[in-house]
Amino acid sequence: MSAESTVSSRRIGEIVETSTTSFVAVSKTLHQPPALGSLVKVQLGGEDYAYGVVAFGTTTSPDPGRRAVPRANDEVYDEALYAEQPQLTRVLHTEFTVVLVGCFEEGTVQQYLPPQPPRLHYDVHECTPDEVRRFSERLLYFRLLLNAQGEVPAEQLLAAHIRQVYRARGRDDAWLERAAHQVTSLLKDEYERMMTVLYEIEPAG
Repeated sequence: MSAESTVSSRRIGEIVETSTTSFVAVSKTLHQPPALGSLVKVQLGGEDYAYGVVAFGTTTSPDPGRRAVPRANDEVYDEALYAEQPQLTRVLHTEFTVVLVGCFEEGTVQQYLPPQPPRLHYDVHECTPDEVRRFSERLLYFRLLLNAQGEVPAEQLLAAHIRQVYRARGRDDAWLERAAHQVTSLLKDEYERMMTVLYEIEPAG
């Protein structure tokens, strides 16, 4: 049995829209999509998984075209509003979009689009730090992130992902330096985008 299939990971969402390059899932917890840039996985069948990076999150009414209306007042607002009106948790939901960046098939981590899109209504799982470290040993998938089309600019998404991986790897400075070199190589002809990523992944302090 593969290491991937034995890992216990938390279920964080259910897929409601899926394609070859990305999917949308409803979060298990209202107002708490997985962090922007975090690595998640979905079972494809047997011991095979698809890996993706969280690219966007939103909380809305599940009814198409229906926008939430203000409900707070001077006495009841923020968390107290949800305590007083618990029905809000039933009429709102939180969605997140995931860009596919790789897969685990035939016992090997691959950094290309999975051969099949994940299935509707399958669960999305957060990746453990060990899985993040294993997947991020190679950085070929940065190209997929830089080509991603979505609400968040691709360079912002890549920067967020690098920060997430850096933390999951225990603030691995050697890995961060490799990531910066990869970004420089991929964006050498796009100075503004390159500097956006490099600025945003600079460790604080």
